[in-house]
Parts: sequence; C-alpha cells; structure tokens
Amino acid sequence: MTYEKFKEFRDVFIAEAMELSDNKSVEYTISNESKLYNFIHVADRLGTTPQQALMGYVCKHFDALCNEAKTGKVFSDEAVRSRCLDIANYMILYAALHSHTKETTHDNNAKPNRNGSSGFVRKSKNDAEPSQWGDLQRTKKARS
Repeated sequence: MTYEKFKEFRDVFIAEAMELSDNKSVEYTISNESKLYNFIHVADRLGTTPQQALMGYVCKHFDALCNEAKTGKVFSDEAVRSRCLDIANYMILYAALHSHTKETTHDNNAKPNRNGSSGFVRKSKNDAEPSQWGDLQRTKKARS
C-alpha cells in the first residue's frame, strides 16, 4: 500500500470511527449527557475502575482479532473492520477517562481512585443498582 493509499484509507477509517462513536453514544450512555457514563456506571456495578471496565470491552474485541489472525476465520457477524473501529474509539475514550481522572483529582501526580467508586450511591452494599436508576428517563425517541 502506497503512502497516498494509506492516507486515504486512514482518513476514511477515522471518519467512520467518529461517526460510529457519535451514533452509539446515546445508547451506551443510557441517554446520560456524560460520554464516559457507561464506563463509570459499569465500574461502579462491578467494583472496578472505569478504565478497567473499558478494557474489558477492548479485550473482547482484541481476543477476537487475535483469533482471526491465528485461524484466518471470523466466527461471528462482527467484521474485523468493525472490531478495529471499536478499538480505535475505545482508545480515545480511554484517553478521555485518563484526562478526566487527572482533572477530577486536581493533582497530576495523584493515582486514580481504585476502590471502584464513581459517585453513585447504593442504599445498601447488596443493591444491584444505584438509587439514581429510578430517576432515568428516555430523552430521545429510539430509532426503529
């Protein structure tokens, strides 16, 4: 692939990744205004950090790509390109989480909170969902 062809490929790929990211946002954030909500929420539910939650999603795609590289076969309806687009978007989200963590600690040398706390409050340790779930409302009409 020539440099020129690669640049064309890269420009199309990045534009496609941005469009995919924008289209998936409302679904994965449960209509929350925070782009990082999904990872913060999942981390809270699992008792991990948002970065760890995000990396779980990345690992799923990475493992599938490793299997395709090893066997030359794709075993699901999710194409290699789609997985690559998702991983590219997850890396941008990871960088955003990292930046957000640094901003919220107010100390660039501070380590992120490792206790899994994201600010959501449970009534008791055994509650499956934070109390704020009862306040969720759909803000946009879902597409058919």
